[in-house]
Amino acid sequence: TKIFPLKKKSDAPDSLIQFMQDVGIPSHLHSDDAKELTQGRMGEIIRKCWIKATQSEPYSPWQVRAELCNRELKKAVRLHMSNTKAPGRLWDFCAMYHSEIRNLTAHPLFNLQGRTPYELVTGQTPDISEYIDYGWYDNVWYLDQETPFPEDKRWLAKWLGVAHRVGQALCYYLLPES
Repeated sequence: TKIFPLKKKSDAPDSLIQFMQDVGIPSHLHSDDAKELTQGRMGEIIRKCWIKATQSEPYSPWQVRAELCNRELKKAVRLHMSNTKAPGRLWDFCAMYHSEIRNLTAHPLFNLQGRTPYELVTGQTPDISEYIDYGWYDNVWYLDQETPFPEDKRWLAKWLGVAHRVGQALCYYLLPES
């Protein structure tokens, strides 16, 4: 699974482009019958990249295998949000975190043959170093280089996950105490 939070449905083509940049061009895309996933700019991208697109029948979510992953992901997010008492507006950070953890964790599925989903797709052993120090919504200290002397440069924040498309390695999303 790969999560790309959208502000509006019309941003769906941008998420496909981001997916293709991060993972690669999929050979097949199966979705529900939503217009934003089949027509307009999305349809144009699918045609240009030679992606075989199929749709499920209306009102048949069981035909989209990703719905099973969505169900398990939503269950994990609800539980984690409840246990940490995190504000509801942070659900998208929690969902991205759990999606990434699921991709880096081996599951007892025959198709995976004991490997992680990340390894199955990329052929590379996953690097989990970004995830071993903190858990989602943990308290962390960070240094603010712009704090004037003699004030303390250390500030308290909540850890929201790895920022993959920002800066160098080991960059994180933080929610300052303020």
